Amino acid sequence: MPLFYYARQSQLATKAGVKTWHLSLKKVGKTVDTQSLAESIAEKSSLTPGDVQNVIRNLMSTMRMHLLNSRTVRLSGLGTFTMKARTRGKGTEKAEDVNPNQVTALRCQFTPEYTRPAAMGTTRALLQGVEFEKWNGTVTDDGNSGGNGGGSNGGDEENPLG
Repeated sequence: MPLFYYARQSQLATKAGVKTWHLSLKKVGKTVDTQSLAESIAEKSSLTPGDVQNVIRNLMSTMRMHLLNSRTVRLSGLGTFTMKARTRGKGTEKAEDVNPNQVTALRCQFTPEYTRPAAMGTTRALLQGVEFEKWNGTVTDDGNSGGNGGGSNGGDEENPLG
């Protein structure tokens, strides 16, 4: 299944006064939850959906423990997770004045794993073989979005315009 996209006009004009158009990704169907993921994984293994869910829960709590102890977590074949703190607009003039009260946002950054085959350059495992298709309001695959035009109208779209 491809990544669906549509055109979105920028709210901000360029220096020339033109509001440019940008590609934005469209999410379709329902969000895949842990139960659905566990069932899909169980179909490909000898584990039950309950076993897989237990492993996922334990993975999340163990990753959280390591991430909150200033560690980076790398899952081979998937990617790397690391914590990032933002202190936007709250800098200090002296290094000794830096403190946790400056943090305006804390997030977990994910970087997909990449390989560097000599002939192809760098490729990211999760992004390899991606295809794009212009969003036309329907999905013909396995019914991920109903017959009402599909997709979610929530705020799930990736917006490169911020």
